[in-house]
Order: sequence, then C-alpha cells, then structure tokens
Amino acid sequence: MTRVRGKLVLFDIDGTLLDTHGLGREAFIRGLARVTGRRDELEYVSFAGNTDRNVLEQVMGARGVRFAEGEIRAIFEAVAEELRGLLQGRRARVIDGAGELVRFLAGRGVALGLVTGNIRACAYLKLGSVGLDHFFGFGGFGDCHADRKWIAREALDAAAEFLGADAGGYDVCLIGDTPFDMAAGKSVGASVVGIATGKHGRRDLLDAGADFVVEGSFGNAFYYSWLASFLA
Repeated sequence: MTRVRGKLVLFDIDGTLLDTHGLGREAFIRGLARVTGRRDELEYVSFAGNTDRNVLEQVMGARGVRFAEGEIRAIFEAVAEELRGLLQGRRARVIDGAGELVRFLAGRGVALGLVTGNIRACAYLKLGSVGLDHFFGFGGFGDCHADRKWIAREALDAAAEFLGADAGGYDVCLIGDTPFDMAAGKSVGASVVGIATGKHGRRDLLDAGADFVVEGSFGNAFYYSWLASFLA
C-alpha cells in the first residue's frame, strides 16, 4: 500500500469520532461534587465544542470563586476516575465510518493527532473504550487551555516533538463537529473539515470556515473524493 508522508490529520473526539451518551458531562458533575462537596447539574454549561478548562471557568464564574491550581488538578483527576467507572457500564459509540477512516489514514502512514476539549486522561479513556486510543500518539487537550485555538497550537507543538520534525512542513487537516473546531483549525492554518452529527448543521460549520462538510457520518462519497485530494 502506498504510504503518505507529510500529512497530519487532527481529530476532535466528542461528536466527531465518538458519541459518549453524555457520560463526559455526568463524570464532570460527579468529579466536581466529590472535590468541592457541592453537586452542580451544570445546566448553564454547553459541553458541545467546550473545553474542560473553560467549563471550570464557567463554574467559577457562576459560584463567584477561584479554584487554586491544586484544586483544579484534583477536580480533573476525580472527573477522570468517574469517567472510567461510567465507561465500564456503557462504552462510547463510534460515529459511523469514523473507525474505518482512522484505520485507513493510519494504514496510509498519515500522522494522527487530537485537538479536544477533554483533559488528556478523559480523551484516552473515551478512545480506549472503543479501541482507538493507540492511533493517537499526541494532541492538544483541555487540561491547561480554555480556548480551543490554543489547544490546536499545543497539538502542533506536540506533533513536532512526536514526529521529530517541524509540523509546519506538514499538510494539516482538522476534523470536528462544531464552529469552535473550525475556528481552531483556521487559527493554525489547517484545512478544516466539519462533520454535522449533532447540534451544529452544515450551514453553521461552513459559516465558521469549514472547507468541506460531511453530513451525518463519514460514509459519504463526496467526503472520500475530498480525502483523495488531500492525500494526493
């Protein structure tokens, strides 16, 4: 099989690769309650396209408090522990065609990374529940940055370290399901593909800068024509 070099594809997770049935939100609620002693249903927070760090910023704003970095780390550790338990009872569902796409790209030698609002631990727990974690050796995560654009930059820095080369020399594509993903990809000069699987439709993603939009799943013939042009 011909192997493609100099190509880097960055994936969002929730709504792009996986549907975790709301377990991420529930894990956050439980982890936050365990550390702070106060259960908060987070009804004022939209998790779609959000980042774990920004969720905590929203919580702090709503409560009128500031958590110290040590408290933030403890909350994130508790969230990951809660998610691990929840996924044992109900593992994530792979978005139609996403697993095949990841395996196809990996088989062609394309470098694969993550740009996700999840903290690192939760990202790999979710992917590991469906056997996709080992495809992604690097990425940008929601542990430190509230803004997804900075997470995308973190992913490129991690790619350079992981690949032993300047990731700026790669053709980069970012795939996600929200306008926040589209903006993040554009901010680092990547080609951007939207997948309309949930809250945001085709028009939303195009308006946010998507170069191409897949509707519903990755089993779209038009998508594969775009993919062939990217890999050329």
